[in-house]
Amino acid sequence: MSPTGCKRIGCAREVSLGLKEGAGRGILAASHGGIGVEPAGAWGRAKDRFQLWAWRHYVDLEFTHPRLSYLFWEATLGCNLACRHCGSDCHRSSDLSNELSGEEVFAALEQVAKDFGARKVFLAVTGGEPLVRPDLFDVMGRVAALGFPWGMVSNGWAVDDRVVQASRKACMRTLVISLDGATRESHDWLRGAGSFDRAVEAIERYRRAGFLKGLQVTTTIHRRNVGEMQAMFDDLVRRGVRDWRVVSVFPNGRARRQDDFLLQPSELKGLLDFVRDKRLHPRPMKVSYGDEGYLGCGYERRVRDFYFECLAGVRIASILADGGISGCPNIPRSLVQGNVRQRSVKDVWEHGFGKYRDRSWMRQGACAACRDFGICKGNSMHLWDAETGGPKLCHVDMLRRAREEEARERGGTPC
Repeated sequence: MSPTGCKRIGCAREVSLGLKEGAGRGILAASHGGIGVEPAGAWGRAKDRFQLWAWRHYVDLEFTHPRLSYLFWEATLGCNLACRHCGSDCHRSSDLSNELSGEEVFAALEQVAKDFGARKVFLAVTGGEPLVRPDLFDVMGRVAALGFPWGMVSNGWAVDDRVVQASRKACMRTLVISLDGATRESHDWLRGAGSFDRAVEAIERYRRAGFLKGLQVTTTIHRRNVGEMQAMFDDLVRRGVRDWRVVSVFPNGRARRQDDFLLQPSELKGLLDFVRDKRLHPRPMKVSYGDEGYLGCGYERRVRDFYFECLAGVRIASILADGGISGCPNIPRSLVQGNVRQRSVKDVWEHGFGKYRDRSWMRQGACAACRDFGICKGNSMHLWDAETGGPKLCHVDMLRRAREEEARERGGTPC
């Protein structure tokens, strides 16, 4: 995604590859008015709260009727880079000895096709960096022949004309390329020397090839590049990009060890304000904020096309590099539900995922008395901290603190 070439860019980055709006999303989107609409005043706030109330009940219905429609394949934990923010802590020397073979992957997905219907499940290939796996397109060509629509998340380093043609032959439909700065210096600081040029070359190769149904650039925003957003916007428009997704860095993996990396409350608010303003005028490039984290009624549906929901284990599952079956690759391995070497995805889907579908256990700590828990449900599961009994990040709390800070500077009270 990540729906981060590291997969850790937020559960959506991948969801944006192929998960379509459900009936409930469509109804609420129509009632809101969509991109470019900005409700104002007391009526607007009341309308927002009503829509969130309706969304809460729609989400509750989804959680009681799980239906697999989106499946990650974590192709490998190997990577050709060592990005500072990688949530998987992937690098060139990762131990790959226990990863699934191509035949094991195909057998598992062939069974998924029989059990769920290949055309009803979008397959998102992530990593690590999928392109370091030498049999990737051999596997995906066979998988596409089963009927799966599929897309990939990549850092772009290994993309050349051969890779473009191989992905075309394997019927790849969508691609997310990570680009994390307006300049070589900024991007390469995060991902490594030379990675900026490789990423922009990959974008241009696929843009020229023209066969993809979706080509998205995803940017991880952190404290060092948050001031570059307008410059990045201008650069991507100049390069002909039509879909830009921004995500804020979160404290998993190596990012958790960076002392001055995570956005401060005012910076998160600035990021969301930037995205909201760009979406009021969606041409020439669509801009959206990644779907991790509940943002409260002030930003939901204004910075992305849908209201927040973490559908891990409800509509989304993953096959991990070692065969583990989980909700999504971002979620801690302690919540793995089984392994394709012993059980089918269908068996685990029907008899597992209890903690994913009943998240009342997450109503503890700061979440216990929160009025929005019914919508948020403890935020994205990959942000849950088992040690503290709460989310590693609460976006609503950060935005509240940002408003309080602004009010203090104005000498007033936060709205």
